[in-house]
Formats: sequence, C-alpha cells, structure tokens
Amino acid sequence: MLLKKTENQSALSLATETADKEVSVTAESILASSLFYRLKRDVLELVANMNHGVSHSDCEIIKRQTMFVQSQLLHSLYNDPSLPSDIKILLMDYHAKSIRATVGDRRGENLRDKS
Repeated sequence: MLLKKTENQSALSLATETADKEVSVTAESILASSLFYRLKRDVLELVANMNHGVSHSDCEIIKRQTMFVQSQLLHSLYNDPSLPSDIKILLMDYHAKSIRATVGDRRGENLRDKS
C-alpha cells in the first residue's frame, strides 16, 4: 500500500545507498517514488479488491467508491504527524482537483485540462 515499502522502492533505496554505482533512472523508479502515483494506485487496488467478482452495469458506483476510498486514505495521511505540512497541502490540493473533476463529470461538464 501507500506507506508500505514495495520491492521497487527497496531496490531503489538500495541503489541510492551505494554511491559507487550509477543509478539508472527508469519510468518504474520514477513512479515508485511518486506519492500521487502510489496514492492513486492504492485507491484503484482497494476498489478493485472491493469489487472482485461483482459486475456493475454503471460506472457511477465505481466512481463513488473510488472517491470514498481516496478521501479516507487522504484523511489518514493528513492526520499523520510524521508527514510534512507541505506534502499535506499538496495532497489536499490533489483531492480538491479530483472532487471538482468528479462533480464536473456528474454535471456533464468537462473540467479537465486540455493541454
């Protein structure tokens, strides 16, 4: 999950600890260190596990579950005293953008950036 070390993170930290060797930057290593990527991956993994074997004819249920799980994870992270306040602000900004996009989708608006 988000705060658990994965094999990729362990390999990345091992590679950075050895100053003698060159560290090759790969897409996998960049994503493994991205907090937003790990958050979204964990949310999607939890929602997929919740819906394992259940078929939905409407994606609205999945959207609601995704936003609920994301908000719960972010609430936990926000109340974590070991997390720096600047990271908390970035996480809340990310969550606000996600909520705006979801509300816009429900209203039929297209609020996503076109860049």
